[in-house]
Amino acid sequence: MRHILATIFLSLCVLTMSAESLKVGNLTRNYISYVPANLGAHRPLLISCHGMNQDANYQKNMLKIESVADTAKFVTVFPEGIDKGWDLSGNRDINFVLALIDEMVSKYDIDPCRVYLSGFSMGGMFTYHAMNKIADRIAAFAPISGYPMGGATANPNVRPVPIIHTHGTSDDVVPFANVQSNLNVWIQHNGCPATASVTPRYRNTPNITRHVWGPGNDGVEVVLMEMAGKGHWISNDYGVLTGDEIWKFCSRYSVDVTYPIEKPQIQIGQRFTSIEEAKGKVFAIVNENDGKALFGSDNQNLVYGDYTDAFDDGNSGYHFKLVESSVADDWLLRLITPDGGEYSIWGSPGYLNSQPADGWCCFILGLNNQNGQDIRNGAVWDIQYEEGRGFSLRNVGTGLYLKDASPAKYDMPTYFTFCTTEVISEVVQIPYERQHDGFVYDLQGRRMKTTCLTPGIYIRNGKKLLIR
Repeated sequence: MRHILATIFLSLCVLTMSAESLKVGNLTRNYISYVPANLGAHRPLLISCHGMNQDANYQKNMLKIESVADTAKFVTVFPEGIDKGWDLSGNRDINFVLALIDEMVSKYDIDPCRVYLSGFSMGGMFTYHAMNKIADRIAAFAPISGYPMGGATANPNVRPVPIIHTHGTSDDVVPFANVQSNLNVWIQHNGCPATASVTPRYRNTPNITRHVWGPGNDGVEVVLMEMAGKGHWISNDYGVLTGDEIWKFCSRYSVDVTYPIEKPQIQIGQRFTSIEEAKGKVFAIVNENDGKALFGSDNQNLVYGDYTDAFDDGNSGYHFKLVESSVADDWLLRLITPDGGEYSIWGSPGYLNSQPADGWCCFILGLNNQNGQDIRNGAVWDIQYEEGRGFSLRNVGTGLYLKDASPAKYDMPTYFTFCTTEVISEVVQIPYERQHDGFVYDLQGRRMKTTCLTPGIYIRNGKKLLIR
């Protein structure tokens, strides 16, 4: 009996220890990691993302990567999406992946040049999203039964990307019929041959056909593992493990990464001293005395946190702009997303709302839903500037002031700075032999195509190059 109880206790301890978390911006993110015994130093990392309405543990059980990882000696991490889903357009989960890489490098001496990203279904869609976002940090990508439902795109500045895509021909959730059109975008981007070499009955299996386009630029390949008769699941039969095929492909690739990564810092730029100065501009709302700022979270609530948390692309936004109210001679505050777009809720504009004292500050639907109600709900703000102190925000409906992320319920004003923000990036050390080779590099030392440069600062022949 004691032996049984001890076994149960040890099992519970292992399960508890396998569930880990880390802070990313203002969010606590969860994940499961599998680390082989006797891992060794400077080993690779595979990140595997679950499907919609699934979780990290489900993905781990489906992929069955343990035996492969034990033999090849690499770490596998199964991240947990928020509300069992992934951000397919923004940076919230991109930042999570980058934080996971940093965490694994720190804990297990992972080789940052050999990090691979995979995902099933919605996780596969996220894998495609990451190709455009962090190809400089991920050596190869392995989507499973997932692709962008609106069609793949390839950013012209992204390096050639190695891809292995696995998909069942009988998938009734993410149809196989659209796989080829999505892969074609990356086949062309990578400079791969338009015609694939085809291996039917791959590894003597009756249902697997392997298509290979390549080699393309930088020697990369695009591979399609076509699973005849398979539906919307990860295939592991006839002795062929999907995880094993992913590993065999991905392990051939690495990407140059300078570590530790120099992360851009955001600091206060121009400070406005009147409503007239702020009109027509986007600005942050900060309390310089507290070192904090107002920003939007993904659950549509207002948050008040440290600069390092506020000025993070994983948030819904940390910039605002003034919009004149249609029902009062005062102002609405419109949230602006990190990429400069206007924050929306279900397709309608999102404005800062102040609920009654027993509620929470949040962002509510746009003017179509506010007219005749915005004063009562507290979305209209009387904004005043006091010389030497800053701007105060008073709820027109209640006459009370905003101080933090709770409703505007204070009798005395708190003063905020309305200001622009500016990104300060450190230039990484570019090797001497590349400093005068005539090519253009970005501030992270990556070689750029001169025909696709966006506005910004670059380096050429050891000198700063400004593109306006």
